[in-house]
Amino acid sequence: MTDGRRGDWRTVVLALGAAGGAIMAFSVAGLILAYAALGPLLAQLADGKHSPLELVVLASAILVIGIVFLPAAYYSIQRLRGRAVPAAVPRPMRIWQGSLLVMLWAGAAAGAGYLLENQVARWLTPGLFVLAIGIPALFFVVLAAGGLHPGSRERLWGALASGIGLGVVPAMIAELALAVVGLIGVAAYVSVHPEQLAVMQRLANQLRDSADIQQVLNSAAPWLTSPLVLIAAFAVFSVISPLIEETTKSLTTWAVFDRLTSPAQGFAIGAMSGAAFGLVESLLASSTPGAGWTTTLLVRGASTMMHIMSASLTGWGIAMLRTRRSVGTLIGMYLLAMSLHGAWNGSVVAITYGGLRSALAPGSRDWIGIAFIAMGAAVLGILCVGIPLGMAGINWQFRRTAGPSNAAIEPAEIWDSPARSEGGSASAGIAAEPRTPADDGEDTRPTSLSSTANHSEESHHPPSDPIS
Repeated sequence: MTDGRRGDWRTVVLALGAAGGAIMAFSVAGLILAYAALGPLLAQLADGKHSPLELVVLASAILVIGIVFLPAAYYSIQRLRGRAVPAAVPRPMRIWQGSLLVMLWAGAAAGAGYLLENQVARWLTPGLFVLAIGIPALFFVVLAAGGLHPGSRERLWGALASGIGLGVVPAMIAELALAVVGLIGVAAYVSVHPEQLAVMQRLANQLRDSADIQQVLNSAAPWLTSPLVLIAAFAVFSVISPLIEETTKSLTTWAVFDRLTSPAQGFAIGAMSGAAFGLVESLLASSTPGAGWTTTLLVRGASTMMHIMSASLTGWGIAMLRTRRSVGTLIGMYLLAMSLHGAWNGSVVAITYGGLRSALAPGSRDWIGIAFIAMGAAVLGILCVGIPLGMAGINWQFRRTAGPSNAAIEPAEIWDSPARSEGGSASAGIAAEPRTPADDGEDTRPTSLSSTANHSEESHHPPSDPIS
């Protein structure tokens, strides 16, 4: 079987990017493992700060990132070879499946923290670490996109790979540039107020030489509890960071804008991109085992949930622009996604600030700190309950309005086609869009189980969609 559109530039870029990303990730992971293996021979690692176990955990995280690239590389190369790529048919999650995944997630996180203290069993923690980060990503992406057709398998896995290449990498570059601008601002401030340089140097020396955490907190208290620092933290983490990350996560959906045929498809592709972004961020952010590792792993899993939901919303808005020319919905979805992301980050900032104030007043109650902790915890709790309920509700509505043909076709019987991904009537902007002729003249006959099966029997060259 051949594909007449195998030369699509997106397929070429995906093949090169995914294959290159996998090779780079595997190479870096191999170098880190080799470095960890040489540690005992060198008496201690060169920097003296990272144990071999920490390096193995980090290598495990990078190895998982490389594995995510492999299916996208495989299917895009198949496309370039002229082979047809079947459609992805992700199944909705059943209650027992979801319950099992949640228990495995909690068990892996608890096991990683518990075994960390055992000198022999601790070497099992890299595997538990991967499970504790990977399982919630799987759970929430299936909750959001299960039963919805994103397109071909190339597109599904390409959305995951692109979530790293178009989401994580540009976001890291932008945030690094922002950090550089911040350092330049601090340097400009110090040049105008030279007396502050001596204060900063004295504080840095105290932080370096002190082994008492309470003494460190007391030394940094004027900075940590400053209202200006709090305002700056809210501005960075609740406004600028969501603006950057929601923009980069949505690039994956924009890359297939001309192939979107329904809001459900945009929602599903956005979920894939958000899952990849959250997976990579959580793997790297929690790759240092230590005290409170179990809590960190559980929190990072919830953070992945937020990334999936916010990226799904922007994907939905992009698809509404494509299918209904609804600019207002696009803007509204972007604002909703950024607000959701900002509220999540803001609640964490509030809890952290309140905790610092309480730690700096061990002999008395700091009611302002307690209030910040309470407000942050309340917002975070509402989001942790509301986001999965919202995911499940939107997914159910999409599947309900798409009709039985959306779930009845087996993977071997359906091939990806822009005009045949979703069917059904429209309802409040959630229903699948009516079919429209594809840009390259593909078959647009009504899709049903029988008509799809007949079409599959009539042609050995089913159309399939370039991804990326």
